[in-house]
Amino acid sequence: MRSVALFSFVLALGALIPAPRPGAYAQDPRQEGPIEIKKCQTISQPGSYKLVNNLTFNGASGSTCLSITASFVTIDLAGFTITGGLPPAETIIAAGDNTTGITVRNGSISAFFTGFGVGLGGDASVVEGLRVAGNGGSGIRGGGISATGIVRGNAVVRMAARLTAGGVGISATGVITGNYTTVNAHFGILAGGGSTVIGNTATNNADVGIAVTCPSNVTDNTATGNQHVNLQLNGTGCNDTNNVAP
Repeated sequence: MRSVALFSFVLALGALIPAPRPGAYAQDPRQEGPIEIKKCQTISQPGSYKLVNNLTFNGASGSTCLSITASFVTIDLAGFTITGGLPPAETIIAAGDNTTGITVRNGSISAFFTGFGVGLGGDASVVEGLRVAGNGGSGIRGGGISATGIVRGNAVVRMAARLTAGGVGISATGVITGNYTTVNAHFGILAGGGSTVIGNTATNNADVGIAVTCPSNVTDNTATGNQHVNLQLNGTGCNDTNNVAP
């Protein structure tokens, strides 16, 4: 009798538990998480994207490896490297002025010919945790990172220049913090007006270590060994505090 009663109780409990809706467990696991990037391409839809292998870019003149045409795109390089190939391959990652809210993080970019490693034309961008490097000056004449928004924790080295063009490690307006730039042909860091420039290091750049348009908050930066000027404040109204720039 106890067994019959227990069986009846289990049946009754099962009746109280709603059956799963059709398709509740039918989600394709490949649709979960970021969209995989396996090759150079145009990203035309908002969302999260993740590099899954190293890329080598051998594009035509004026071309871009990852061209972003949508707003609110996040690209995680996931520790991988995008390498520019032989000339005339140009920019590695770019977004136009009509985009908003682009994030690029966590990986390496090297040996592109002209243009930028990361050039984001829109507002509210985030560029963080990148290592951007030239190839010792054999033809590179671009810039490392260009963005408006938050640029933090990046290392940029050996951006060469052609005449007066290029050779800028980081060109940004917004919050520029915790970056390291060295051995760039012109500016280590070039900050636009109204920026917060805190805790960056610029050393051994061939022209200016850190150049800032005022008014801006310029605090706790280190700029040493730059060939012409270590710290250059252009205009008036900058808060110049605790900077090491002999």
